[in-house]
Amino acid sequence: MKILRAAFLPLLAAGCASVAELDTSPTLVAAKNSGMTTLAEPGPTVTYTRHAIEEPGDWRALNDAQSEESR
Repeated sequence: MKILRAAFLPLLAAGCASVAELDTSPTLVAAKNSGMTTLAEPGPTVTYTRHAIEEPGDWRALNDAQSEESR
């Protein structure tokens, strides 16, 4: 039960703390009052490439090449 009280103590302290005032610098106020809305740039184009389903190939050559490199 003591652990539960210790867990709620920081939450209680944070709930009773005062809220800081927002920054009202001229650049932020000018940006808010400009009235201009900028659209976000479009994201990258995603293309679909169809691949046929095939049986898996032989991996022995690849495994052998990797095991020789690690030696």
